Amino acid sequence: MRVMTNIDQPEAATVATLVTRAASDALAWHPLEPFDRVEYKLLWRSGKSVAGIMRVGPGGSVSPHTHERSHHHMWVVEGTAEMLGERVGPGTYLHVPAGVEHGISDPGDEGCTYLYLYLREPDVAAT
Repeated sequence: MRVMTNIDQPEAATVATLVTRAASDALAWHPLEPFDRVEYKLLWRSGKSVAGIMRVGPGGSVSPHTHERSHHHMWVVEGTAEMLGERVGPGTYLHVPAGVEHGISDPGDEGCTYLYLYLREPDVAAT
């Protein structure tokens, strides 16, 4: 599933989602193209909004970019990296409003893993 690069798939029925640690561990990591050493696991999707776990391996990076219609939320759970001009580590929360440039660089020797949310603005038309 390549939801990170194409979230225009039909929406599933509305249901509650519970992903246990065992279920999360069993999910496959998917490469986030075109980035090297960046992978994600999709945990939830509703329309154009998604939630998941992303990891940037040592030596990996996500070049500066914007999400024109979605707010990006990140909660660092393991490791360190440079985000929004700061060195961040476990427990750090970041919110990047739609249209604001951001990237991820210089992950530590252990990489950086974070929970992410892309939440589509409800009043913005999808394209």
